[in-house]
Amino acid sequence: MTSKFSNYQTINMKHLLIFYLLAAPFLFSSCNKDEKKDEAKAAADSLAARPALKDQVQGVARIEPEAGILDLTAGTSGRITKILMAENQEVNAGQPLLSIEVSVENAQLSQAQSKLGTQRATIAANRASVEALKANLPNVRQTYERNLALYQSQAQTKQTVDDSKAALDKLLKDIEAAEATVNQASSRVTELEADISYYRTVLNQKRVLAPTAGKILDIPVKIGDYVGQTTKIGEMAAAGAYIARTEVDELFADRVQVGQKAVIFSQTTGDTLATGVVSFAADYLKQKSLFKDQSTEQEDRRVREVHVRLSADRKPLIGSRVDCLILLK
Repeated sequence: MTSKFSNYQTINMKHLLIFYLLAAPFLFSSCNKDEKKDEAKAAADSLAARPALKDQVQGVARIEPEAGILDLTAGTSGRITKILMAENQEVNAGQPLLSIEVSVENAQLSQAQSKLGTQRATIAANRASVEALKANLPNVRQTYERNLALYQSQAQTKQTVDDSKAALDKLLKDIEAAEATVNQASSRVTELEADISYYRTVLNQKRVLAPTAGKILDIPVKIGDYVGQTTKIGEMAAAGAYIARTEVDELFADRVQVGQKAVIFSQTTGDTLATGVVSFAADYLKQKSLFKDQSTEQEDRRVREVHVRLSADRKPLIGSRVDCLILLK
C-alpha cells in the first residue's frame, strides 16, 4: 500500500512539472505585459517618456487662460440677495456680480440726507435773520450820527446820544452773532455731506463687481448666504488668449524657442484641438510640477516650463489635459 501511494505521488509531481513547463511562457508573458503596462502608465506624464523626433518635441500640457484664473471674493460683508452672474457668462470689467443686503446702510444714508435738508433750511432761516438785521443797520447808524451831531451843537442830550450808541452797538453784535450761527450751521452741513459720501461709499462697496473682463467659471455661493470680505464667491477666466502650459524635459529643453509653431491634440481621440506658437520658455530648469501624481514623487531630471499661445479661432476646454507637439523647425 505504501508503494502504491509513493507511485501516485510520483505521477502527480510529474504532471505538475509538465503543466508548469507548458504554462510558464504564458505566465511570464502575462507578467511582462502587466509590468510594461504599469511602466507605460507611470511614464505617461513624463515628457522624457515621449521621445522627440528630429524636428519635434512631444509632451503633455494643460489648457489655461493666458491671464490666469481669478478667484473672486466678496470684498464686503452681508447676505446675498441676488446673484447677477451665471457659469459660462461673459462679463465686463465693473459689471455687478452680486447684490448684498444694504438695508442698514440705506437707512443711514436716508437719515444723513434728511439731516442735511433740515440743516440747510436752518441756514437759510439764519441768513434771512442776518439780512434783516443788516437792513436796520443804516437807520440805526444814521440815528446815532444825527444825535451825536445835535449833541455837539448842544441841541441834544447826552442820554439820547448814549441810547442811540447802545442801540447801534447791540445791532452790530446781533449781526455778528447771527453770522457766526450761519457759519456754524454751514460747518455742520460739511459734516453731513461727508457722512453722506461715506454711506454712499459703503453702499458702493456692497456692490460686488467684476475686476476685469472674462468668463465666469464657477459660483460656489447661493442667495441667502452670508459672505465676508474674503469669502470666495466664484472663479473667472480673464479675457484673452488661451495657452497650453507644458514642461519640456531637460534633454530637449534648449531646442525650444519662442516663436516655434505647435499643435495641440486630444489625448482621447487624437483629434487636432488647436494650433499655436511658443510664447514663453523659462530661463531655468525646475522640478516637474504640472503632472505629478504625488507631491512626494522623485524625479531624476528637471524640466523647462513652456507656454504655447493658442490661436483665437479654437479654444479647448480650460483645465483639459492634452498632447502638445512643438515643431522645432
